[in-house]
Amino acid sequence: MHNLRAILMIIGSMAFFTVEDMFIKQLSTRLPVGQVLVVVALGGVSAFLIWALLRRDPILAPRNWRVMVLLRAATEAVASVSFVTALSRVDISTVGAVFQSMPLVVTLGAALFLGERVGWRRWSAIGVGFAGVLMIIRPGLSGFEPQVLWVLITVVAVAARDLMTRVIDVAVPSSVVSFQAFLAVLPAALFTLWMSGDSLVSYTPSLLAMTLVAVCGGVIGYALIVAGMRLGDASAVTPFRYSRLIFTMIGGILVFGERPDLMTYLGSALIIASGLYSFLRERRLARLDRNTLRADLEAPGI
Repeated sequence: MHNLRAILMIIGSMAFFTVEDMFIKQLSTRLPVGQVLVVVALGGVSAFLIWALLRRDPILAPRNWRVMVLLRAATEAVASVSFVTALSRVDISTVGAVFQSMPLVVTLGAALFLGERVGWRRWSAIGVGFAGVLMIIRPGLSGFEPQVLWVLITVVAVAARDLMTRVIDVAVPSSVVSFQAFLAVLPAALFTLWMSGDSLVSYTPSLLAMTLVAVCGGVIGYALIVAGMRLGDASAVTPFRYSRLIFTMIGGILVFGERPDLMTYLGSALIIASGLYSFLRERRLARLDRNTLRADLEAPGI
């Protein structure tokens, strides 16, 4: 039952993230990207600050502001700026498809920087997944869209964030981690607005309503994914993060009138298949390691 509830939370979080993405994309056609980011960041900071206060989490505890925790927040800022920029310039279905390569980049980063064991099968899966990414972005071909590189920056930043999450102190509350993430986005958003040279646009009731929905979608999605990953077994819930691509494709087709081509569908399928294979292989190896350890402990003389 815990896993079932966690799976529903993960699917719900992916749906809410897609709602956030769609409204941010709509807002970015009428507002400067930096202005959109500032408002979304302010909404996230306020929501998670209230959450932390209600839970009586120690926001200012020294352990919550160590270097690794702050670096994690900085990667969140980079990811937010690049992701919103990508949404403003690239089809949402393409953004969603390329973003699904993030778990493969996490596996790659864990092997290179955390010393985790990755065998030839998972290296092959990573290669196949990246081939899927190339099928979608098509560098050097007539269908290549340079702006899609913003999504790749997001993928690298989010992967770095997730790798840092593995090594930060587990005593740092999730509410504080989320608060710091949105807080770090604020100066990055202000810098983006300043660099763009765009003037601020006055908010109309419709723009305010769209902004509110985007902020609520992001906050609820963030809260659900944190709760879901903590409640359920990672092996049970992680594959359902790929449901975001389904929601994104549906949103792109129904809301924005996008028509992904065959190469995009095939590339997306390769990314998801390789990501799932890599995850299942990692789970199988973890199970083998546990069985080996149990056998050693049960051996005579131990």
